[in-house]
Amino acid sequence: MAHDKLKHFFIGYFISLSIVFIGVYGVFLTLAIAIAKEVYDKVSKRGTPEMLDIVYTVAPAVINYFIFL
Repeated sequence: MAHDKLKHFFIGYFISLSIVFIGVYGVFLTLAIAIAKEVYDKVSKRGTPEMLDIVYTVAPAVINYFIFL
């Protein structure tokens, strides 16, 4: 797994721990942050926006949703 994708996965994991407190909204929160990050990359031209980054960020949220709820 590429280093960038691994970072997205772990950041998504830590954001998605909010599922314990706010339930399914934690998945939506993780998705919103992932999309905002990619939009920021595109607008600022400081990064490379990739759809797969969103997938790797949100995947742990979906996994945590099924584990914690």
